[in-house]
Amino acid sequence: MADCPGPRLSLGQRRRARRLAYWNGALWAVGTGLASSPLVMYLAMELGVARIGLGISLIKAAPHVAGSLRLAAPALIGRLADRKRFCLASYLFAAVLLAAMFLSALPAWTLAPSHTLACVVLLWCGYHVSEYLGAVALWSWLADLVPQPVRGRFLGRRERWSVTGQALAMLGAALFGWVWAEHRPEAVWAGYAIPGLLGCLVLGGSLVPLMYMVPAASPTRSSPSQTVRSILRPLGDPGFRRYIAFGCWFSFFNGLIQSAQEIFPRQILGIRLPLRLGLQMGMRIGQLALSPAYGRWADRAGNRTVLGASVPVIASSTLFFCVATPAAWYWAIGAWVAWIAYAGVNVAQPNLMLQLAPAAARPAYVAAYQTATGLCVAAAMIVGGVAFDWLYGRFGADALLLANAWWNIDLFQAIFLFGFVTRTMSLLVLLAVRESCPDDPHESLS
Repeated sequence: MADCPGPRLSLGQRRRARRLAYWNGALWAVGTGLASSPLVMYLAMELGVARIGLGISLIKAAPHVAGSLRLAAPALIGRLADRKRFCLASYLFAAVLLAAMFLSALPAWTLAPSHTLACVVLLWCGYHVSEYLGAVALWSWLADLVPQPVRGRFLGRRERWSVTGQALAMLGAALFGWVWAEHRPEAVWAGYAIPGLLGCLVLGGSLVPLMYMVPAASPTRSSPSQTVRSILRPLGDPGFRRYIAFGCWFSFFNGLIQSAQEIFPRQILGIRLPLRLGLQMGMRIGQLALSPAYGRWADRAGNRTVLGASVPVIASSTLFFCVATPAAWYWAIGAWVAWIAYAGVNVAQPNLMLQLAPAAARPAYVAAYQTATGLCVAAAMIVGGVAFDWLYGRFGADALLLANAWWNIDLFQAIFLFGFVTRTMSLLVLLAVRESCPDDPHESLS
């Protein structure tokens, strides 16, 4: 896709755009913190679906499957609207679909649990599709506004704003859910639906900063058409293809254990939603503290270095689940501590993606990377959910799969050990990735 040159932005315009991007990230994070994935998971578990492993997998995987539609984003940007208007429209529609999802789960509709779950999955899926389409436009838009030499620091600061908003929102949702469950135990579902609907309003409000942010520094409108060749161009780039391979490996083995990772804290350890959201909030606070440092580190030492240091820490999270029991549930807290390292991935992964993408084809590269990794994690979630239901039905949670005089391994421990080994092995794939910068070397450091 060829880009049309646009006016160069002044230093003041660039700085104002970054401040507005921080506000957008913070408000969007507040909305997603109030309507978080754990809240949706617990709402689904309240529906009483028989095959809960598959149900959880569908909720987590369906958005990634439908997210393959974001490959069309580069073609739609320019044909329907420029990046700014396309981004705003996509995010607004996402907020509307999310609100419809929470409304569909209200008992007043008197739907069967399986039908309600189907509505939740479809609308949850549609919400993410619209969000993903908007993200393709937003990432390419932000990349035009922020020069490569300081982009890591910008992403680190924006991540700090985001995790601050999400942490505060999760704390509020956790306290509300706890108080509601204590006083209205017959309507626990409302303790999930009310924060979720409030979150949808905040998501809509997060678009206001984007409305006042200047259009992209180079193109404000993409070319009117997209060929199959231009959409597939990223897959023909050897350097970017290696990076896609790393993202797919890490995403696949991340997704494969998601059912067990979601079910184990609630069903086995007995961790209720308020505590779960409290742990999420603590994790976000840790990410808040480290995100700017990760951004500076990425700019100085390279994104690949940050990823190489973060991935093993994330992989070690499942080891804490291996030793946690209902009587010693506190060991599971270590998993949320290890997940703080996702701050490094959240900064370095998109930064390296934008760095490896030529400016003239950035939307296509962003869409290709996010689609490939999204499909991998979706496929893994579905396979993992079906496999979990089969293994759980055959062996049960407490049956020992391997036992000797020194140690015993049950079903959950086997899954978590498998996750640790396979996710750590993604470092071998990362070794093949080479960091390069196709951006304009004369870009200002403003």
